[in-house]
Amino acid sequence: MASGTIAPFATLDFNSQLNRSLGKVYLGAASVGEVMAVAASIADGDTASWHAAWSKLAASLEARGRAAAAAGQRQTALGLYLRATEAWRQACFFHRVDLDCAELQAAWPRLVACFRAALAQSPFHGGRVELPFEGRSLWAYLLHPGPAEDGPWPTLVMPSGYDGTAEETAVMVGWPALARGYAVLAFDGPGQGCTLYDPARRAFMRPDFEHVLPAVVDAAQGMAPVDGDRIAGVGISFGGYLMPRGASGEPRLKALVADPGQVDMGAAILQRLPERLKALLDQDGTEAEAAFEALVARPEGQLLFWPRMAAHGLSSVQAYIRAMRDFSLAGRAERIACPCLICDNEIDVVSTGQGSLLAGMLETPAEFVRFTAAEGAGGHCEGAGREVFDERVFPWLDRLLKR
Repeated sequence: MASGTIAPFATLDFNSQLNRSLGKVYLGAASVGEVMAVAASIADGDTASWHAAWSKLAASLEARGRAAAAAGQRQTALGLYLRATEAWRQACFFHRVDLDCAELQAAWPRLVACFRAALAQSPFHGGRVELPFEGRSLWAYLLHPGPAEDGPWPTLVMPSGYDGTAEETAVMVGWPALARGYAVLAFDGPGQGCTLYDPARRAFMRPDFEHVLPAVVDAAQGMAPVDGDRIAGVGISFGGYLMPRGASGEPRLKALVADPGQVDMGAAILQRLPERLKALLDQDGTEAEAAFEALVARPEGQLLFWPRMAAHGLSSVQAYIRAMRDFSLAGRAERIACPCLICDNEIDVVSTGQGSLLAGMLETPAEFVRFTAAEGAGGHCEGAGREVFDERVFPWLDRLLKR
């Protein structure tokens, strides 16, 4: 485990997600005591137990939030609703293998309801917006520091990560940005969050984000609180691939932050595979298929592959790994025109060191930042030290976007 994280479970993914919540404590979106109490009630490796424990906490926080709001206790209600949002996200996290299952379809609307209730108690303005895209719409929030007539503001456009939601992004990255005078457009692209969960708008993950981001920027430039000449892209986690890929086809961005910067998602997966499987990847037939399905014979493989396969609308491990080879910046990184801040982490097992590679590929002004465990910011997306990320990133954005 990364330095500064806790590991009460033998199941690594359980530990990772527990620490994901703890990383939101400084934002008021989690409580150390509550998270640890939930952990103590979960049977290791049991996703049903995980769902039950987080659902119980989420329902309690939601009910207490309503009571506090009714009593006019805005700050208390805000904290309760933010923590309820995070708890509902956790409740359905391991049930994303079946997008239509009762657990996911019951939890995600309550996640949304709690986040919208939190917004109503917050000092910020704005709310849900629809981003037209290919005959449907993407799930999104436009938030701004004050009333719309006080704008327009420099605006950060932010997709979700591989397994996150726009609500989570709006808190983890958006809350600090709003406090610093930025508007935020947090959205779930294809294969992400409620754009994936909602059966009425469901769209699966796609590599060609250069066809997604321009539609988002088009919509943003038509929104009164957004300064259309001061739009930056911020990609966190899987967004560290999506946003650079999108920026390669979107010249209107004035700046780009990628954390961690990612160049080739397929290569990152392939380097973890044994040589035998690499040789079988492009072979069809029952032998090759069975070899790849063996990767999900154990719970660890199921937790890794099944939710990601669902996000892509795929039903076989082999098809998924084949598809991931298209998630590459080859021939595209050179097209990014705006200044870039590319981040990575010395102990991030997700990026596999691709941040520095991406920074070196760019032909536009680029800075590279590597976060470390010694400064309390070890691990994927500086999960235990988001304050350190904010300290480094926002001064860089200010220099480019603040007048």
